Amino acid sequence: MFKKTIFALCLLPSFGFADGINIELNGVEPRDDTCRMVFTAQSTSGVEGLIVETAIFNTSGAVLMLTLFDFVDLPAGSLRVRQFDIAGQPCADVARVLFNGIDSCQGTDCTAALSVGSKVDSVEVLG
Repeated sequence: MFKKTIFALCLLPSFGFADGINIELNGVEPRDDTCRMVFTAQSTSGVEGLIVETAIFNTSGAVLMLTLFDFVDLPAGSLRVRQFDIAGQPCADVARVLFNGIDSCQGTDCTAALSVGSKVDSVEVLG
């Protein structure tokens, strides 16, 4: 029984989120006067194009900017890494990312709920 359980767990996606579209902030990298945000993204059934309206908040809770993040395609079950540069903003000033809504999406998972998370302790991600 124990061996079967371990084998079954190995077959699960390593991303750790539910079915649908899953996005996680994986890191932030300061670059001069820009904050590079690195995300991992995965779709269980596949997405040919995904653009998400995104709000970036500072440490005081004020909106720094409202922008679109283009995650391009997310093939079924494949983990992808995407980077976005937030010009004019030091990473230390970024405290929260809100995926305000899906601007456009093509694919089977587009009707599923968007799951989000963060591996960066200093930046909260909401969706």
